[in-house]
Amino acid sequence: MPFGMVPADLTEKLNETRACMKGTNQKNPRCIALTGEIGKRVACSIYENRPSPCREFNIYSADGEPSPDCQKLRELNNLPPLKPKLI
Repeated sequence: MPFGMVPADLTEKLNETRACMKGTNQKNPRCIALTGEIGKRVACSIYENRPSPCREFNIYSADGEPSPDCQKLRELNNLPPLKPKLI
């Protein structure tokens, strides 16, 4: 499989031009490629071939501040907020 190519059997069709990872288009989303337990240890089972939204999601901004999107997801999963990184 070429680098960056998501396995088709792990995706589902959103519309005529878009697809998403199975499990992410649900009320309580959980990507089919996510392994482990949130809050303990998780990993992407297709990390080298993860889709562009995953590649583009940054935990921290360039100035070392935690991403508001990441903080929001952590709160939704009852995880403590990230602290700023020392740059």
